[in-house]
Amino acid sequence: MWGSMKLPKILISLAVGALLISPLSSCSLGNDSALDTIEDFKAQNVSWEKCDAELNLETSRQSELFSSTETVDCASVLVPADYENISDSPKFLIKMMRLNTASAENYMGTIFINPGGPGASGIEQLQWSNFPEELTKYYNIVGFDPRGVGDSDFSDGTEIKCSDTLDFRTYFEGEGSPASLSEYKDSLKLNDEYFQDCVDRNPYWWTLSTENVVTDLEIMREVLLEDEPLNFIGSSYGTTIAGLYVSTYPESVGKIVLDSPTSSRDDLIASALEDYKAQEAMLNRLLKYYAEQAGMSVDAAFAELLEYRQLADDNKLVGFAGIEPSSDVPGKMISSESMLIRGITTMNYLPEEDANKAFVQAMGELAQGYNDSFEWYGFTLDGYDPNSLEGSSLEEKNLVRDNSFEVMTIVNSMDYSPAELSVAEQKTLSAEVKQVAPRWWKLNNDSSGYEYFGEPLGLDWKKIALADPEIPDPPTEPLARVNTSGKELLVIGSMRESVTPYAFSKETASLLSSPLISVDGAEHAPLASYSSSCLNKVLVDYFVSNKKISDKTCQP
Repeated sequence: MWGSMKLPKILISLAVGALLISPLSSCSLGNDSALDTIEDFKAQNVSWEKCDAELNLETSRQSELFSSTETVDCASVLVPADYENISDSPKFLIKMMRLNTASAENYMGTIFINPGGPGASGIEQLQWSNFPEELTKYYNIVGFDPRGVGDSDFSDGTEIKCSDTLDFRTYFEGEGSPASLSEYKDSLKLNDEYFQDCVDRNPYWWTLSTENVVTDLEIMREVLLEDEPLNFIGSSYGTTIAGLYVSTYPESVGKIVLDSPTSSRDDLIASALEDYKAQEAMLNRLLKYYAEQAGMSVDAAFAELLEYRQLADDNKLVGFAGIEPSSDVPGKMISSESMLIRGITTMNYLPEEDANKAFVQAMGELAQGYNDSFEWYGFTLDGYDPNSLEGSSLEEKNLVRDNSFEVMTIVNSMDYSPAELSVAEQKTLSAEVKQVAPRWWKLNNDSSGYEYFGEPLGLDWKKIALADPEIPDPPTEPLARVNTSGKELLVIGSMRESVTPYAFSKETASLLSSPLISVDGAEHAPLASYSSSCLNKVLVDYFVSNKKISDKTCQP
């Protein structure tokens, strides 16, 4: 239990890394200062206008549908950062992009989308998704960046973001897996500096919560759609938004899809064990594929990986992105165990075949003493442009990253921060993890076997919020996930995925009285790219044909 240090993490829901994007065209929003009540925000005069050309992703990243259509427009909606103190609160400018493809005679509604994170861009997802034409013929699709994400910054243009330099240093300074209490405490020094600096830079950091995002979404619905219900497709963290929206605004619910649902359990140990089991299964799949290619046993492959992990712990692996130059390999930088494990964690988000090949390539590099591939994947996962990390010193690097890591950790903390486990509960969890995920546990812990049990040390978002009387305490219960709308929702989950385990899909379908579409594969958020013909057909049946959907299994 290492708080919010930049150590290998298990509870992460990032479907697609977001890139920095350019501002949208301005819209008719009136006078910001005149928005003093919630009704004022709902009465905004918002219009769809031509998008700024700089907003577009590179053509190679755009879907054929997006690159071939001319019916794309953009809009912006103002929302208060703090709904409890609207008149004195700064405002976020929520940015949206729309595929305006449904003709007036065919129009059946508008669908909002969110690709996950928290911290991923819906504006970008709109551009790279292969939406089925049978859907876009009848529905317009709106991608939006939630508050603090991508281009949805404060109305004065500022954003919530921590220091790039302090963040980058956390990957290479200190012990990723402490071997003693003193090493653990030493590792917290930079962690605490990072948090304190971030709080000083961002006084409204705590307003990044799903509760606020859901209220923003309801304002967007009323401003843009008036009396139309909300149709919404959320992947990964987007299902957290969807679940809370259904629970909070049942009268406004239209058709809602939850793709790879997050957990809504209040049993911390049970939820954590599901995640550890999923990580163990992912690691074993990678090791099995590598062992087959190398002509060895899975046990031998894992032993080899542990040897590389120890080399990284001893600063004997090199990469391209570190802080300290290697004295043994000219032009290379000393890597870290954190980057090795972070890179492996990234395999969760790749298609299974791609993950297998990437792992084999990375293992081949490790055999030569290089950790370049895992560094590249790990930094990409956390919002860095890996091409900006070259340089023989920190001063020579031109760090480029988005704020997706900050958004992810802040939102998760402000959504649900339960009471800490007791020492006895921590020891129980550790013992059970060693049973259900023995390889993953060994990979993430020092070879000495040292574990810290006790009150969490160092700063984290929860501690900072609880210590400040001006900041609302994070909830100690999971966000609501109930369906009193009377509408049938749709849940989709991959049966072998490791980011949001399939058990969460089954539980969510039960909680929401929803049919469950199972995917016989390991892909996280299998609907998000809209490349599955089976899932696309289910989607068209649900949205367009209004068919009664029953449980079924799709092949990947």
